[in-house]
Amino acid sequence: MRAGPLNLHVMSSEGGTVAKIADPRPAGPTDTEQVTAFEKHIGHTLPAAYREFLLTHNGGYPVPDAFTLKMDREPEEDIVMCFFPLRDLSLGEVEVRAMHELRTWPPRCAWDDLQNDLGNVYETELDPPLLPIGTDGSSNYISLVLSGERAGEVVFLDHETAEDWPLAPSFPAFLESLRPRERTDYD
Repeated sequence: MRAGPLNLHVMSSEGGTVAKIADPRPAGPTDTEQVTAFEKHIGHTLPAAYREFLLTHNGGYPVPDAFTLKMDREPEEDIVMCFFPLRDLSLGEVEVRAMHELRTWPPRCAWDDLQNDLGNVYETELDPPLLPIGTDGSSNYISLVLSGERAGEVVFLDHETAEDWPLAPSFPAFLESLRPRERTDYD
């Protein structure tokens, strides 16, 4: 059960309704200057639709929130616990001590954490580079591909293997693909 008020904001695309975003701006609003500073920090330009999402919603969680993950085994259901809100870079490192604190954990911290893990845990680099934009609450990231032929795609990044699995060709397409949960065993 999610705590707090349920404020729904609808994202739209040319094709119609994309998703409802509950509890937008969990860490407050962001602005173009913060987005530009973040892009400079990661060395990549954000896809336009995700940039607009940050400027409009800056985090929150989607309703509905379930997606089908097709890995090298039977397809399984997973969820988007939250999308990370952009915060001022001068804030520094933000520690997460409890699950609900992920709702205000900035993508910069997720980016830095992933870069550290890639070098120290997995001893690899991701090619193409991925930006964690949200989590399933089980240490896996919902991520954006930042460059190359797959730029703009949304992928699932497995925290145990550092392998990515495709979810959608774009951020709006990912939001369109979300559906109500079938499983009942989520916390």
